[in-house]
Amino acid sequence: MASDYGLNFGFRRSEEGTRSSEGRLKVPAAGTFRLGSLVMFDPANPGYLKVGTANVVGEGSTVGLLVQEEIWDRSVYTPSIIDSWYLGVARNNRLAVISAGPATKVWFKNTAAQTRADGRAIGAVQMVDFTTPPVINDYLTWTGTNYAKSGGNVVTDSMLRVTLSNGVDFLEAVLTR
Repeated sequence: MASDYGLNFGFRRSEEGTRSSEGRLKVPAAGTFRLGSLVMFDPANPGYLKVGTANVVGEGSTVGLLVQEEIWDRSVYTPSIIDSWYLGVARNNRLAVISAGPATKVWFKNTAAQTRADGRAIGAVQMVDFTTPPVINDYLTWTGTNYAKSGGNVVTDSMLRVTLSNGVDFLEAVLTR
């Protein structure tokens, strides 16, 4: 099953037999949380998740990708405009899941800042740091804000391995855990 969660993240392969999603966790009430970011349980706030620390790894969906499918649960106070940019940001103080599982394949894309036809200013999104471009078979580590080529290029500080990259703004990877 392939799917996308906005302009910056999506699944290429998401087998229910290999992918696990730990639910019943909420996104914190404050902050911006991008779908596809690496998140983990927040022991200081039971029932909530937090952005993963740099180089974090974990098993059993205690660490994994942030996924939220709450777009249908809208309030009269949320924007009436729903587009691909809006889909990529988690709703604060709402339920989400930490998704992981070996062989789950995902894609990430960086997008430039833009102004929409209706006047909305959309900020740039950097899901992957391409300063040192990751190539096929490189490991990706989480820096605390985005993904980057693993410094030691080892599985011990990574949960993702690159399967395709254009070296500029797009890559595909499989979860290793």
